[in-house]
Order: sequence, then C-alpha cells, then structure tokens
Amino acid sequence: MNNHQEKPWLPYRNDIIDFLNLGKDRNYAHANFEIDITKMAMLISERKYRIHTTLCHLAYLLWCYGQAIKQHPEMQAMKKGKKIILFEDVDISMIFEKETEDGRKVPVPYIFRSIQNKNFDEILQELVGVESKSLDDLIRRKKSNFFRSLPQWLRLAILKKALSDPFKWKEALGTVAFTTLGMTIRNRKFWPIPIGPYVCMMAAGSSYSIKDIHGQNKTYWCLCFNFDHNMSDGAPAIRFGRTFMNLIESASGL
Repeated sequence: MNNHQEKPWLPYRNDIIDFLNLGKDRNYAHANFEIDITKMAMLISERKYRIHTTLCHLAYLLWCYGQAIKQHPEMQAMKKGKKIILFEDVDISMIFEKETEDGRKVPVPYIFRSIQNKNFDEILQELVGVESKSLDDLIRRKKSNFFRSLPQWLRLAILKKALSDPFKWKEALGTVAFTTLGMTIRNRKFWPIPIGPYVCMMAAGSSYSIKDIHGQNKTYWCLCFNFDHNMSDGAPAIRFGRTFMNLIESASGL
C-alpha cells in the first residue's frame, strides 16, 4: 500500500535553497570542539536574571564570538577583485523561528550589528527583544512573486551579481553566521555542522555535565565552526579558535 501524505511546496523553501547555493564556490574546513562553561554558567547564575538560562548563555557566546572575530578580522575577510576586504565591524547573522498568520513556523534572519562594541548585557537585551518580535517586525521587505517565478539559475545569477560587492553583502547578510542547531539537547554530546555561504560560521551544539577527577561538577558545550579555506588558512583559524575558547572558559566580560 502507498499510504502517504501530501503537503504543498512552500515558496520560502526556494529562498533558502537560493541562499545556500550562494556558497557553492567555497571550500570549507570545519572543527568540532568542546568548551568548559562551568565558570561562565556560575557567574551568569549569580546575576539572577529573570531570563531563560539558554538565552543568557547564548548572549555570552555571541559576545565571545564577536570579540574573537574582532581580534582576528581575517576570519570575516571577503574578496573584491584582486583585493581582500577586512571589516572592522562584526555583524553576526542568526536565524530565528517565527510564526506566520496561518500558523506555520518559518526561519527568519536577524543581524547583530557591530556586536564587537556591545557588552554582554546589551547583547542579552537585544536577543530577548528579537525573541519577542513578530515575523512582520523582522522582515524588512519581501521578495516579489515575479522574482520567485524566475528559473533557479537566473535567480542565483541575480543574487550573486547583487551581492558580489562585499559591502552590499555585509549590509544584506552580515559578515559571519551563528546557529543554535543543538542548544536544546542536554546531557549528551551533539555537534551540529553549519552550512551556508559565509566565510565563518559557528554552531552551538549540546551541553553536558560530568564530574572531574576531583569530584567537582563540570559543564561542557559542544561547538563547531566552519571557515572558508579559500579565504583563510589553518593557522589563522586555529588562532581564532584559541582566542574564542579562552574567552569563554575564562568568563571574560562577565
């Protein structure tokens, strides 16, 4: 028997495919790693925020990400002709799930602009604000039905042409990306590997707790980051990763 269900193909899925296809020319390397967040979690809990712990941890991770990119701007470098553009501002793009009028949940991007200039509390308040926004609040402009009706190859060609300038790319998409694919998973190891057209992408996986050899509880976070090997070599990526890990484990900024 061929028991099955049929659902309509929703137009926004084509937008996602077009977006992901922008990164086809990139050659990615990725690294999975774990970070000790015991000190970070303790200091955040002592502040007694009336905000969900996950959002507090996420805000701090975004702060560390922005600070690490600031110290290693080559991780968000973009090519323009025969030159490399190194931006000072770190604009982190992140996806939020929002509900449409007919009850469907769809992914919507939001960009944390110049995040390297914001402290933890400022990022936390911005994050809480974005979480509370509606779909209409976040969408600045909608793609026309005419653009969506074009063949895929033509849509992609138009997008690549429009975003070939790094400054236009930065304005439309930010400079780096972050995703929370596995943050809701607890007490097991889970590393999500992000995909997309960015030169640097970070993904937060699961967290888990164990006792160390001294019987002390330790909490770790599984993380993964991808970088475009066309734009950066392994040694700069390692230095960036070391800075990022040191920031989190030292709870710097808290």
